[in-house]
Amino acid sequence: MLGFVGFMREWHGLERVLEFMARAKDRERLLALFVGDGPARGALEARARELGLESSLRITGVMPRDQIPQTLAAFDVALQPAVVDYASPLKLFEYLAVGLPIIAPDLPNIREVLRNDDNALLFAEGNPQDFVHCLSRMTNDAGLRTRLAASAAATIAKQGLTWRHNAERITALAASLLKA
Repeated sequence: MLGFVGFMREWHGLERVLEFMARAKDRERLLALFVGDGPARGALEARARELGLESSLRITGVMPRDQIPQTLAAFDVALQPAVVDYASPLKLFEYLAVGLPIIAPDLPNIREVLRNDDNALLFAEGNPQDFVHCLSRMTNDAGLRTRLAASAAATIAKQGLTWRHNAERITALAASLLKA
């Protein structure tokens, strides 16, 4: 299952996921679950109909926060098909926290958290063929998904990506400033 969580805007590039599914040799095994809502939803549903993917795409609409972790458990691949250059998408941290293999654009703000072929596959932004290549690799290689998922699960602790760690850093910084 290819999964995405978040507010769906045109710039997220979710239509690329549908195009990939439509062209896949084994398209009948590919399913997409988009959790959320937004202005791009109608166009995505229309595109899925045009491509004959109505039964392969499910869009849940807005979901209560406490249901997100169990829903993420259904994903085989977590998607961040596009991102603006100033964002630090919450979905990436949710994907990491539950140990999902991730596909995301290779951009500086994404590389602050994700590393290519370590805890994610990163594709060259603006290169649709690289996106397709990464998604093909991910969907066709269970071993790769397992390896990336294990590394993703370890990322939160390894990089100190918790509120507690952030509070400790701020406290230490404040203490050093008080001593100065």
